[in-house]
Amino acid sequence: MTAELVFLGVFAWIGHACTWTASLNYLYGHPLPKWFLRPYRLFCGLVICGFPGLVWMAGPSNPPRVEPGAEGLLFGFYCVTCLSAATLLAGITVYRLTCPRPKCVLADKTTTLDLWPELGHAALGDGKYRFAARLPFTGAFRVDVTDLTLAVPSLPPEWDGLTVLLVTDTHFHGTPSKAWFDRVFDRLTAGPTPDVVVLGGDYLDSDAHRAWVAPLFGRLKYTEAGFAVVGNHDEHHAPDKTRAELESAGFRVLSNRWETATIRGVTCVVVGHEGPWFGPPPDLRDAPADGFRLCVSHTPDNFYWGQANRINLMLCGHVHGGQIRFPVVGPIFVPSKFGRRFDGGVYEGGGTVMLACRGLSGKEPLRFRCNPQVMRLTLKVS
Repeated sequence: MTAELVFLGVFAWIGHACTWTASLNYLYGHPLPKWFLRPYRLFCGLVICGFPGLVWMAGPSNPPRVEPGAEGLLFGFYCVTCLSAATLLAGITVYRLTCPRPKCVLADKTTTLDLWPELGHAALGDGKYRFAARLPFTGAFRVDVTDLTLAVPSLPPEWDGLTVLLVTDTHFHGTPSKAWFDRVFDRLTAGPTPDVVVLGGDYLDSDAHRAWVAPLFGRLKYTEAGFAVVGNHDEHHAPDKTRAELESAGFRVLSNRWETATIRGVTCVVVGHEGPWFGPPPDLRDAPADGFRLCVSHTPDNFYWGQANRINLMLCGHVHGGQIRFPVVGPIFVPSKFGRRFDGGVYEGGGTVMLACRGLSGKEPLRFRCNPQVMRLTLKVS
């Protein structure tokens, strides 16, 4: 086999993997049941790993392993499709690497808090998948604290300098341990008290760990307001009980609706969006037409909904940055119907600024080149 054929085969395999992972991303962006998603994820893994075998079965041999005919033509067409998908991946990667920083970002600084040297195995806890957190090169216990200064359209002058803390996707299930979360919250409460605290959902992956919610989040203080929504993982762990815990911790649980709030003397519309897992999107037809609109959406997939509903600032989590990010290419599996489009960071368009935070944990605590994250925002008049 020539080097050119080997290169084409590997390139086609990459495209094959992208094709099936894209289908997985798309399905994970919808409210489908676990009994379907889990087997499909396993099936995709087997199909991706089995591509070399398909090439071998369809490749030339004497005598031929597969009789030429419609099947061979179909496989050839599929290989061309895979090569096209790999080429598209390369193009998107170049675009992502060269795309300029959003204009709304005035300053961006990240500091990393590494708690493993301090806590050691006490950080590991007793979660079902704790082994994954100790795989080589994992960053599950290294938290990026990202400080962003943003120029947000239509920001009230009274809000110039308003500070917001965004914490999302804690996925309490035993790993990381409560001792680890305590240290993270120690860091978050050590500095000046933010004006607003926002919690973006996916608090639990275990009913037994609901007892962590109020004690931990109750430590986060604010000078003006605290807002919260729940996420898709919370759906499987008595979400109303979790909402009650968040309310007891001092947060206004927005659920899937809007309400008005007064921040620094200015009345604004605050929207919770827990879709597509909890009912239809919030109906804003009766919301005040004027004034600032802040939305807490669990998933960044609701970005275009936000644009259509004149949301000024949208704060999200859910996608975890993909959790596994390859050098140059970035993440591959991102649970979003838009794939990698909103995998993490700041996005703007149509008068809407959106932040997608990588979150603090995950049901499977795998983190490669994608540290857990919290975001601290300072809003400026644009």
